[in-house]
Amino acid sequence: TSQREKQWYQRRVRGNRFTDTIQQVLKTECRNKQEDLTGYCSYISHLFEFVSPKLLFISALPLIMYLTIFKSYIFLKEVLALPEEPHTILPIVEYSMFRCLPHQILSRRWNITFDVLAAVPYLIHFILPALFIGYNVVTRRQRGVPLIYQYLWCVGWVNLVAVMIQFLFPTAPPWFNDSAVYDETTGEVISSMPNEAAFQRIDAMLGVPWFKSLYGQSPLKYGSFPSLHVAWPTVIFLHEPWISVKVGLLHVLWITWAALYSSHHYLIDALGGISVVVAVKLGMNHIWEPFASHRPRESSVSSTNGGPPSRVYSRLSSVSKQV
Repeated sequence: TSQREKQWYQRRVRGNRFTDTIQQVLKTECRNKQEDLTGYCSYISHLFEFVSPKLLFISALPLIMYLTIFKSYIFLKEVLALPEEPHTILPIVEYSMFRCLPHQILSRRWNITFDVLAAVPYLIHFILPALFIGYNVVTRRQRGVPLIYQYLWCVGWVNLVAVMIQFLFPTAPPWFNDSAVYDETTGEVISSMPNEAAFQRIDAMLGVPWFKSLYGQSPLKYGSFPSLHVAWPTVIFLHEPWISVKVGLLHVLWITWAALYSSHHYLIDALGGISVVVAVKLGMNHIWEPFASHRPRESSVSSTNGGPPSRVYSRLSSVSKQV
């Protein structure tokens, strides 16, 4: 009996030691995670101290105006008697230019891999401005701040110009022109492909109406020309694109292919989006933009008191040094 009690006691001691070790490891890990979180927050706060709230608001004004006008489309359509019926001239113009319809060639051989590859840049599109701003702040720090102001100013005016064209000259996208069935007597549309076009296959694969909900909420159904999906990456390409010029160009080509493959845009829509960006950028360079002479105040993230721990800073700043 004493031997059994001794063995039981030894097992209990070993169990207590193991429990104490686990508790110490967990406490150490939690403490490290708290330090890392504090370091990340401190690092980000120091990065954003280079950003002027006043200049950031001014640079975002055109984009705010665009969002206000776009969301008020139904009201403005009634007040200003904007045209409702879409123009279907785009395929005629495109065929006369290229002697073919590129979107039909690209979308003819579809598969689920291509569907996913096309869906990725379309989903990124909705958070693209935030991604590019965050990239500039984290990797370029002081040098990236003027690019943020210029980028927001440019993308805002590009959207304003594009939405004015879409309001005054509504154009039907390929998915509508290729699938619309008209009543022979009244000329009204009987049926057509849904707004999500080729991305309905993604919804069917996931079993969730993801793209249907995204495109079903848009108040402007006929805004094919010019393509803002292509315009936004083009604005980034003209404002020191992420990583390299080749990656920026690849992004523009990727979204152009996705727009044509999914039957959301014609090639002429993509060229129209690029043309609007170039026109706005030329206006900024040769006419006026309020941030040309702005220079960020000098500071150093790594030298500020209360900055992130060295292991956190080394992880984050290593990205900056590589760019």
